[in-house]
Amino acid sequence: MPQVTSDSREYCVELADRLGAMPGARQESVRRLVEDGMRLCDNGHPRTGVAKLRRAIRAAQAPEPR
Repeated sequence: MPQVTSDSREYCVELADRLGAMPGARQESVRRLVEDGMRLCDNGHPRTGVAKLRRAIRAAQAPEPR
């Protein structure tokens, strides 16, 4: 069944929490995306913040460069 999401501050926090458990979350580029995404969510721009957080999840799932 498809997951229904909303563009809300709570969803931003959920995505950030999910990212915290990923091995690639420690990469500098991923951390910057998370910081930017959460800042956007905190400043009333959850749709753009969620997009950044989703990009961070994709980056964290990619294999780390050696």
